[in-house]
Amino acid sequence: MKLAAMAPMRMKDFLRGIKRAIDARATRRRALRDARRAFRYDRERFERNAGALHLDRAAAAAAEIAMGAHVLEKGLTMPRRRIPFGERAALHLANLVEAFERRFGRDDPSPRHATGVLREWRAVHAAAGVATPRVDAFLAARPDVPAEPQPHVRREDFFACRDAPFAAFAASRHVVRHFVGPAPRDRLDAALRLAPLAPSACNRQHSRVRVVEDAETISAILAVQGGTRGFGDDVGTLLVVTADLSCVRWGWERHDVWTNGGLFAMNLCYALHHNALAHCILHWSVPPSADRAARALLALPESEEIVLLIACGEPPAEFDVASSPRLPPDRVALRH
Repeated sequence: MKLAAMAPMRMKDFLRGIKRAIDARATRRRALRDARRAFRYDRERFERNAGALHLDRAAAAAAEIAMGAHVLEKGLTMPRRRIPFGERAALHLANLVEAFERRFGRDDPSPRHATGVLREWRAVHAAAGVATPRVDAFLAARPDVPAEPQPHVRREDFFACRDAPFAAFAASRHVVRHFVGPAPRDRLDAALRLAPLAPSACNRQHSRVRVVEDAETISAILAVQGGTRGFGDDVGTLLVVTADLSCVRWGWERHDVWTNGGLFAMNLCYALHHNALAHCILHWSVPPSADRAARALLALPESEEIVLLIACGEPPAEFDVASSPRLPPDRVALRH
């Protein structure tokens, strides 16, 4: 090629490079602008609606009752239950139910379930000779609500539907907080092969799962999470579900790591149940200091967000699970 013809080509390449740089800068500015608008929108809606800021709303009050009842459910199903336990939690729950009934009535399922859990908690303590006069008075005013026992199951019965049609299979899956050993590698690997079959936005496959088997690291992460008292020492395998922010392009996709990570996590839980592995989902609603501590323990790249944790392992021959009834379909599926 002649030298005279090469100069215009170099100039075109130079101009293309300039255009690409300008386009990249414009894309970055747009992404930052959209993200600021999106997160401001989220923050403002959170401030107007978050339950902790609006406990005068029935939905917020019912959610607080459900959380309080679950504290006692967990206590009733711990592998090494101590008596007495949860006295302050029981009194607080009774107060919450009374306040809810005064304001909103008794039709909501949350206070009724909470009352049943309190009655079961009271029965366990009465059998051990522990006096609970305040709870006794609360229950005496609600004689129509029966106790809510927490199911005691045998391993073979609990996993009897792991190959059943989906309706029976899904109904049989429950969180288990009883472990007698880590998850065997062959069954865990079988579950991990199924988990990525979950859908993801534009097939970007945001989700990852960090398998933690070192006892010291598990203990340190669970200490940061702070919600495994009573069974955390038994956890031999910890799964850390993450999602990669690098797969998210615009501010409007800011929730994608959580929605895609949640889909992946649910599929993973189904896969664990199918492979007869006990598992317990652990939230990652923690302050930034806790998140930074866990990220350091796992040496996570900056782009990976921790979505949630799953404790899993070999279940014992018999164990207890929380009853945790679900809302009726007409409260969940709202037709438009």
